[in-house]
Amino acid sequence: MELEQNIKKKICEKLKVDQIEIINNSHLHQHHASSPKTKYSHLKIIVKSKEWYQQPRIKLHQMIYSILEQELKNVIHALEIEVIE
Repeated sequence: MELEQNIKKKICEKLKVDQIEIINNSHLHQHHASSPKTKYSHLKIIVKSKEWYQQPRIKLHQMIYSILEQELKNVIHALEIEVIE
């Protein structure tokens, strides 16, 4: 839970978002051979933002990947990002 809170905080400090939700889907991938056996390996981030909803998705993905660079190197194996209005 601490990692999820840190991720929310980091994203909210850098991007204008109305709401953010993080869903941990690691349990769905625990039996995959290439999946690391961590409890935060597969995350889905749902960003609610009128501003970002109008922008190209690739731009938001690049921003989030940049913000979470350390987490992606050390903990997160897969990251799904969804933007809603």
